[in-house]
Amino acid sequence: DEEDWSVTLADTGENSMTAWRVKAIQRYIPKGEPFLLTYGDGLGTIDINASIASHKASGKVCTLTAVHPAGRFGAIRIEEDGSIHSFAEKPQFEDTLVNGGYMVCDHRMFDYLPDDPAVMLERAPMDRLVADGQLNAYRHRGFWQPMDTYQESQHLNQLWADGNAPWKVW
Repeated sequence: DEEDWSVTLADTGENSMTAWRVKAIQRYIPKGEPFLLTYGDGLGTIDINASIASHKASGKVCTLTAVHPAGRFGAIRIEEDGSIHSFAEKPQFEDTLVNGGYMVCDHRMFDYLPDDPAVMLERAPMDRLVADGQLNAYRHRGFWQPMDTYQESQHLNQLWADGNAPWKVW
């Protein structure tokens, strides 16, 4: 089966920040249809169709995928006397959600992006979306792993090598 989608690679400049990179691709994005945006430095089992449906149902400018991050360190609970009550090695924090780096946006997103290559998407543009009530969250409860460090890269590559890559759906 062949899917009806395409990928466009656009040179947005070596030193430009994230908001400018998105603004620079505006000419490639047709009006009227949502577009998908990712940082490309994380892997997950995000249901893209469900995230698009959540975005369309919200009527908002942008929907980001909210994920539960795995802890980077062991979590401990300490009693008053200093004894350890419990210990969990790198637990997933169920009460914390972070931006998983997968977004669905509509064309109005470009109105939130300044013509300035020094602006980060995660700062003023996201703050304005929140202030305007135009940022939606799609909650993802499945596998998600960033690849921001060498250790995370090693972990993900080992999952792949072991044939245990949850994100491989083909």
